[in-house]
Parts: sequence; C-alpha cells; structure tokens
Amino acid sequence: MRHFTSRSFFLTASAFLAMAAFAQNSGDGLTAEAEAAAALEEVVVTASLKEMRSLDLPSSVTVLDTQTIRSSAAQHFEELAQLTPNLHWAGGSSRARYFQVRGIGERSQYEGAPNPSVGFLLDDIDFSALGGVATRFDLDSVEILRGPQGTRYGANALAGLIYARSKEPSREREAEVEISLGNDRMRAAGLALGGPLGPSAAGRFSAHQYRANGFRRNATLDRDNTNARQELSLRAKLNYQPSPQLALRLTLLHIDLNNGYDGWSIDNELTTWSDRPGRDSQSSAGASLRADFALPGGHSLASITGAANSDIEHSFDADWGEDGYWSEIAGFDIRYDYASRTLRERRGLSQELRLLSPANSETGYVLGLWFLNLEENNDRLDTGLYAEPGYAPGPSEDRFASRYGADSLALFGELSRSFGHAWEWTAGLRREQRKANYDDSNDERFAPKDEMFGGHLSLARAFGDNAKVYARIARGYKAGGFNLGLAGQGLRSDELLYQPEFLWNYELGAKGLWLDGRLRGELSVFHSERVDVQVDSSRQVDPQDPNTFVFFTRNVGRGNNRGIELSVAFAPNQAWRLSAALGLLDTEITRFPGRPQLEGREQPHAPSYGYALAARWRNPGGWFIESELTGRDGFYFSNSHDRKSEPYALANLRLGRYWGGWETFAWARNLFDEYYAVRGFFFSNVPPDWPEQEFRQQGDPRHFGVTIRRSF
Repeated sequence: MRHFTSRSFFLTASAFLAMAAFAQNSGDGLTAEAEAAAALEEVVVTASLKEMRSLDLPSSVTVLDTQTIRSSAAQHFEELAQLTPNLHWAGGSSRARYFQVRGIGERSQYEGAPNPSVGFLLDDIDFSALGGVATRFDLDSVEILRGPQGTRYGANALAGLIYARSKEPSREREAEVEISLGNDRMRAAGLALGGPLGPSAAGRFSAHQYRANGFRRNATLDRDNTNARQELSLRAKLNYQPSPQLALRLTLLHIDLNNGYDGWSIDNELTTWSDRPGRDSQSSAGASLRADFALPGGHSLASITGAANSDIEHSFDADWGEDGYWSEIAGFDIRYDYASRTLRERRGLSQELRLLSPANSETGYVLGLWFLNLEENNDRLDTGLYAEPGYAPGPSEDRFASRYGADSLALFGELSRSFGHAWEWTAGLRREQRKANYDDSNDERFAPKDEMFGGHLSLARAFGDNAKVYARIARGYKAGGFNLGLAGQGLRSDELLYQPEFLWNYELGAKGLWLDGRLRGELSVFHSERVDVQVDSSRQVDPQDPNTFVFFTRNVGRGNNRGIELSVAFAPNQAWRLSAALGLLDTEITRFPGRPQLEGREQPHAPSYGYALAARWRNPGGWFIESELTGRDGFYFSNSHDRKSEPYALANLRLGRYWGGWETFAWARNLFDEYYAVRGFFFSNVPPDWPEQEFRQQGDPRHFGVTIRRSF
C-alpha cells in the first residue's frame, strides 16, 4: 500500500517473527494437559443469520471477546476500535457516533438523512449512527463484520456491521463491583448482579457511572471541565424458558451521556477560548425481545423486536473565542460571537422474523422478514453577531426545524449446502423497499421511495475441522436521502436529494486454528467497486459567519476500495497470549464529475494502514502485564480539501494481579502522550481578514489510573 512506512512495517514484521519463534520453541515438550490449558478460546459469531464459529463464517470478521474488553481499561468502544483492522471513527462529537469500515462511512451528524453506511446494533437494538451508546462496562463481546451485509442487515450495512452484546444472565449467582480512579479527575464505579430467578429464568442487572473532565482547559472561563464526560449506563436482562420449545430473552437499557463539548481551538491545542462552550449529550432508552421457537422436524423460528428512543443535544461555540481574544488578534476592538444548538429526537422500532432449517440438515436455509420504522425531528438555532469599527450589521438568528420518517421492509433468504469431500456453497439474497417522507421549515418536502437488493455468493473449502479458505462476492446497498436545511445555501433544488449507492465486494480469505488450538489466524484480500458513490462535501457560504459552514451529500460516480486484513493470535503456553492485527487499505474516487482534481485521490478517513500488536503475560501467582501498540497512517479529513492528518502510534500498558476474586491493576492509555488528530476542517474563522485555515480536533492525551474489581 502506498503509505505504509518502513518503521511501521518493521514493528509489525518483528511481532510476527517473534510469534513464529515462540511457536517453534514452545511447541515441543508441552504435555497434553498443558497444550489444552494454553489453547485459545473458541470465537463464536452471533451477528450472522445463524450462530456459528468465526472459523466457519466465509467473510472477514473480528470479535473482541470478554477478556479483551475487560482488560482494556477503556470506557467506550471508540478506545477498542484501534484493535480492529480497517475500522476507523471520526471525531467532532464527545464520543464516536460514526464509524468507517474499509474507508466507507459517515463522519458527521450534520450530513443528510439518518442513513449510515455502517450498521450498529447493541443487544439487537438498532443504534446506527448513534454509537455513543457503546459504553464498555458489562459488555460481553463486540463483533465487527466487514464488507456488505446485504443479507444479514440491509441498507444500513453497506460497508459492514458492528454488533455489541452485553453479558448474558447466568444460572449461578454472581456479582461484580468495579472502581476506577485516574488523572483528568476521572472517577468511575460499576455494579453487576446476576443469577437464577426461579427454575426457568435468570436475570442480570448492571449499572455504571463515569466522570472525567475531558482533557481541555478553557482559558476564558478559567475552567477545566467544559469538555467533561458524565456517562451513566444501566442494563437489565431476563432470560426465560417456560418450555423446551420456547426461549425468551428480554433486554432493557438506558444510556445517558451528559457530556460537555468544548473540543476545538484556533491554535489546535488543548487550551480553548470559547465563552459559550457547548454540549454533546445523548440520552437513549432501548428494549429488545428475542423469542426462539422450536418447531416440529427440527426447524426453528426466531422473532427479534427492538425499540429505541434517543434525545440528543449538540451545541457549540461556533467562533471558538470571546471578544477580548478576537480583539487582541485583530489589533482593534471587535465583537465576534456565534453559537449553534441542535436538538434531535430519534425513535426507532424494528421487527425481524427468521425461519431456520434443522441444524443437521443437508441443505441449510434461512428465510426472513424485516421491518424498520424510523422517525427523527431536528430543531436547530444559530445565533451570531459580528461588529468592527465602521461595520455593525447587528445580531443574526436562524431557526430551522425538520421532520423525517422512513419505513423499510425487506425479505431475505440464505441457502447453504455441502458437496464433495469438504466443499460448501452459500447464497443469500435480500430485497428491500424504503419509503421516506421529509418536510422542514424551509417548505422543502420530499417523499422518495427506493427499491434495493443485495446478497452474496460464497464458496468455501475446509481442510479438516479447523481451517478453511473461501471466495465471496457480495452486493450491498445504501438508500438515498436528502440534504437537511440547505435550501438557499447555494444548492440547486435537484441537488437537495441524492440517490442510493451500491457496492460490489470481491473477497478471498483463509482462516484456521493450528498447534492444538494455540495459534489462530485469519487473512482476507478484498476489492470493492462503489457505484453512484454518495460523497459528502462542505462549503462556507459566508466567510464571516462560521454557522454557514454547511455539509451536503451528492452522487458523484464511482470509487474503488481494496485492501488486506490479517489477524493472528498465539498462546505459546499458559502464561503468554500474543496477537497482531494489520489492515492495509487503498481507496480512490475513480470518477468525480465537477471536481476532477479529486479523481484518483484517497477517500477521507481511510488511512492506508493500521496495526495493533498486543502481548499479555500472567504467572501462576496472578501477576500480569499487558501491553498494546496501535498505529494509523495519516488520512484526508474531507472531500472538500487536501488537508491530512499525521501518522501516529499509541501505546497502552496495564500491570496488576488477580487473587481470590479480586483484581487490581494500574493502567495507562497513550502512554507516550502522542499528539494526534481525530477530525479536521478547513475554513474561515479568524477575523478580520478571514483566511481559510486548517483546524483539528485532537485525540485524548496520556490517561492513567487504577482499577479495582471484586467478583463474587
């Protein structure tokens, strides 16, 4: 790939060679008991139409298991995303809401209708484009399926699907308490309780509160908490099996991110000067009910119902300063004061039915029906004032309200059959209809209807029980939409709407488990062709008004995304666990009418390489050391300009001990205090000459602390 530096290649290659050396030196002399104890845990994927081992799924997937999540000292999934090949996320909010898989995905909540390219499910509840709910405490696993998931999910999974699951109730009584303290005035506490609720039921409840100042100091207000994070997570689960033919799983959750938002400064540093810092809060309540029915002849029927309500506020000081600060820069007295606030309400209800063939059937099948109702209201208020000697136009105020609704209905099916000695083919198809309606305070009204279909065809060859190679062709799609509130902002009426995008993905892969289960590896090579690419762009209508910086989406032609994903995990003995992941990515827009200068350029937020190296050592006395090194290449911030981030590497370290139900460890994230960007813009925001400048939101600096857990 084009920008894979020699330093990063050396680090990754050295890790692979070290693993090979461990395998050669530690494979001999192990007893059968020691080999069994050192074996890696089996990885199961539940986000596919049928629950199966990761090794048996003919597509590229990464599963972050319980141990990885628990030992990470992370608060949010955004901090775990670095461990996954070709998964990225965009800043611009207090927590990551938008993800990019293989270089495809939205980067901002300002863009178009709520129709993302990457699906996000939490306990079977659709939170696509609302990834802020992905808090870490009591999560059991996170599955990242890369490539179109046109059979499994549909229009919100053009690029891939992220499926997070909280821990299931146990038939044994259990409890866990967790307390964490760290710099940035970080305090966190969590409690989880679970166990049987009678002969046929089990339940689990968890609660977690997290507080931190947000690593910014506001010099204007002399405060260090204007970017603070106050995050509450409540989850409850009930599993009930009234008969051998029926199993019910109920999940209730409430995630409240009561966060400030003061993440931008004129000099791109961690000191801010805003006099009206904003908020980036999200309060989400959700519920899901899954019912599994055992039918005669070994058939089964699954019903999955999900509902979610989210209230979101995103507000910010649009000029990032105050009058005294701006007057000092200008050299004379000026008044420059702009702010923006958007209130968003989203309601969603989904229902899915799946009919599955018997587990031992020679020909396996899944037939299904899926429905989604989505409603969203937005209420935005922009205010501003700019005045200098001889120029005093007075204050401005712009109000905008919009209402959006969409009903999606899909039929899907999948067939699989073995043939020959070890071959298997699988074919899936999904047909989806999406009817939307939209109106706003600018008297714009749309009622588009999209008919889309996707699917996949794969051929796999097994080598024994634990190795497989596969070839896969998949077609994904993403519904069209509209640019919210941009009438009168320089867009023609026919540019307010954009059409669906389609993607053809061609993939070859191999995966396996070797050395008596102590070595696991997965390799995939893919090439994707995007048709009618939905490209987002930005424009500043008035250089003296930062609130006129607008985002819009249009179809521009074609694009290519291709790359490699490699992951390896190795357990040379009971004490050591080593892993490495590498993602290489080459993206381009091959045809961009109207902006030929972007043809052949990389797509934004698509770093050409990313890697993650991890090592864990644990001795019989319970002492342990865990380390991670993750890195990303630089990436373009936008389709509207050629500004790029710098490559960066982050080191994480944990040191602690387990004993008698206790666990305590010290941890550090971004150990070497790397300075790195998670979002960038290029526009005018500095009076009195209003030059276009690059502005970056920086990632979190070094974060360290101590965590104590007690399990009963």
